[in-house]
Amino acid sequence: MSLVRIGFSDDFFPAVTKLPASIQAKVNNLVMKFQRNPKSSGLNYENLNVRDKNMRSLRVDQAYRVILTAPEEGNVYLFLWVDHHDKAYQWAERHTCRVNPDTGTVQLYSTVQKVAAPEVIKPESHAANLAFDALRDRQLRKLGVPEEQISLVRAVSNERDLDRLVGDLPGEAYEGLFYFIAGEPYESILLEREVKEEEQFDPDDFVTALERIQTQSKFVVAENESELQRIFNAPLDKWRVFLHPSQRRLATGIKNGPVRVLGGAGTGKTVVAMHRAKWLAKNVANDTKKVLFTTFTKNLAVDIRKNLESICSPDLMGRIEVVNLDRWVQSFLRKQNYDYDVLYDNKVSQGYWGQAMGEKPADIDLPEQFFQEEWFHVIQPQGVQTLEQYKKASRIGRGTRLNRGQRVKIWPVFEEYRSQLQRNRQKEVDDLYRDAAQFLQTQQLEMPYCSVIVDEAQDMGSQAFKLIRTIVPESKNDLFIVGDGRQRIYGRNKVVLSKCGINIRGRSRKLKINYRTTDEIRKWATALMEDVSVDDLDGGLDESRLYKSLVHGDYPVYKQVNDALSQADLIQQIVEKGEFPRGNICVVARTHAELGRIENLLIDRGVATRLIKPSVATDNDQQDCINLATVHRVKGLEFDQVILASANDGLIPLSYALDGKADQVSLRQAENEERSLVYVALTRARKSAIVISYGKKSVFFG
Repeated sequence: MSLVRIGFSDDFFPAVTKLPASIQAKVNNLVMKFQRNPKSSGLNYENLNVRDKNMRSLRVDQAYRVILTAPEEGNVYLFLWVDHHDKAYQWAERHTCRVNPDTGTVQLYSTVQKVAAPEVIKPESHAANLAFDALRDRQLRKLGVPEEQISLVRAVSNERDLDRLVGDLPGEAYEGLFYFIAGEPYESILLEREVKEEEQFDPDDFVTALERIQTQSKFVVAENESELQRIFNAPLDKWRVFLHPSQRRLATGIKNGPVRVLGGAGTGKTVVAMHRAKWLAKNVANDTKKVLFTTFTKNLAVDIRKNLESICSPDLMGRIEVVNLDRWVQSFLRKQNYDYDVLYDNKVSQGYWGQAMGEKPADIDLPEQFFQEEWFHVIQPQGVQTLEQYKKASRIGRGTRLNRGQRVKIWPVFEEYRSQLQRNRQKEVDDLYRDAAQFLQTQQLEMPYCSVIVDEAQDMGSQAFKLIRTIVPESKNDLFIVGDGRQRIYGRNKVVLSKCGINIRGRSRKLKINYRTTDEIRKWATALMEDVSVDDLDGGLDESRLYKSLVHGDYPVYKQVNDALSQADLIQQIVEKGEFPRGNICVVARTHAELGRIENLLIDRGVATRLIKPSVATDNDQQDCINLATVHRVKGLEFDQVILASANDGLIPLSYALDGKADQVSLRQAENEERSLVYVALTRARKSAIVISYGKKSVFFG
């Protein structure tokens, strides 16, 4: 008997997780038994009298059935669904699984026609304005629309009509149709998919279709029993197994230089980066040349390491080093006998500035805040060390104009601040980046890395990227950089990679599909950033026109209450409603102090809580208490429900972050960063987002 290949649709695993634990174990055993011998008489393998003649069922026990498809050609079986027997059979009647002859992909979709189309899809304009009139039937088929669903698609007038079909259309069809409505030319959609207009495919060849990258976003095939066990034994999160074609193309294969990947929150940037690390560890790295996976915060590094361990074997993990960049540079410099400490304490820094302001000329009417911002946004990012360098430094984006004479007059203030650092054997982290890069260049050290992967790139500045460029030489697969300008929450300048020696020309990509949040949450969060100019990390802009979530749900909820006690009562009611597991609920606040007050009030009400601490990996499924986090700590995490608490005037945006800004430009930059923090918090939610304020509400929420 030829080798039996077992495949699974991306609907199968979520269906398994909804079963009782005892039934899940039976399903696991059934799949293993079937893989060893599909013809075993004890399997109760039955044909089904449904539209799709390849559909079969397997008996799990008296009450449950697995639905699978058994194509006539090739010894391959695709497990599609599992449920209580009546529901399983009903599901089989409503679905078909086939190879689309126009795209060559395996598609699983609903065969239930919308009989009363006008009641389900109500075009809001005359038929002449239907969305896809410009496309011929063959073009709709080429976008992935099955022949029997073309009439359904023809009735669509707008995006809202299309969204009503999201559960009926194959995923590739829905995406292609959305991009067309959003303004993408038909030819561009095919080009991105690497599909040729005239190409046709064998509808009976499932084996070849399952090898195509578009199919692999919806189906995974286990070639042997050990691979089958690996899939079942790992947590059944989709991201570990299924990658969208755009993600898989980025995560795999040889790249001819640095790659930059953009994407809004929830588009799977970190997922792609982790799968890229796995591919590099398997195909490029070795015991002496590892993959360096670096992030801005140590919190995210801890979470990424934990997730990488779930998709990589111990041998592969031995070839991946995960560390935030600050920690890496300090470790590197210590080995070079570097005897400076990093200055992180803001109070100490303020003391140094107070002394440095004694050097300000009497005829210069600029506040201390201006000097600190000039240092942070001009001098440090550009590595300015001397007056001559400062005279030539770019000040684009600064709100206060300075002529050359004024620069000369104020330079002693910066010299004195640096002298204060020097006298105390301290440096700022940008200094460490610069010193490490210089050391690597002058000593011509060969670092033990073949590739560097950078996550959350928007939070790293120019000096960080200049260092990253020196860690690995320019070569194939050298740098892989992912980020999102909407999530810049640490006040960094907008970096231009090309000015850091990183050439991404021809290797810039964008992820557009949001896999985490509902489209309702995505739109609400994105609306907060409507007037914010979002950069692409290389001097251009990143527009959000083509971003889309495939999942729909309830709109976010805004609640105004009288005081902090009422807010705690409301949170208690939400938690005790039991709509989501407590471990998958997170209450988020702007400051540690406010979060502490919320925590105490919830404890008083008998609500068990867990504070998400720095540098500790999260495990939402293994707890019976709700999570608490600041807006900064929640970055990189996700929960079924997020409650943004205390969205009050003075807290969101935080008054302290806005007060004393030197000019309107600096104030606007600070406001944008506060908006980004709220955007980050809301987009941690998979299914539900609630905003609560008491007293005077935040201007961000009307």
